[in-house]
Amino acid sequence: MSRFFTTGSDSESESSLSGEELVTKPVGGNYGKQPLLLSEDEEDTKRVVRSAKDKRFEELTNLIRTIRNAMKIRDVTKCLEEFELLGKAYGKAKSIVDKEGVPRFYIRILADLEDYLNELWEDKE
Repeated sequence: MSRFFTTGSDSESESSLSGEELVTKPVGGNYGKQPLLLSEDEEDTKRVVRSAKDKRFEELTNLIRTIRNAMKIRDVTKCLEEFELLGKAYGKAKSIVDKEGVPRFYIRILADLEDYLNELWEDKE
């Protein structure tokens, strides 16, 4: 029990302190001196270095995948949200797109979205 939370006379606190061992920790920057211990999971994982092009195109394809899933279940609000995110991701990848050209999968999703919206408008009438 901590000596700060004890209530009673001084003789009780002295006797309880003599029975316990107090361990003091050094004050200061002792962080660099202790070895870094890794778990088994961390040791097995390896870092994969990918190019900026791969990262941006993977981000675009993941968004396209979610748009296609939303189109299948006819969730128009999800399509709109993901389309806005797709526009932002395309803006981030603009420098790569300028070098490589507009990716074919991006053009295909735009055409599919246009067909999907035309189909929805026809069903509404």
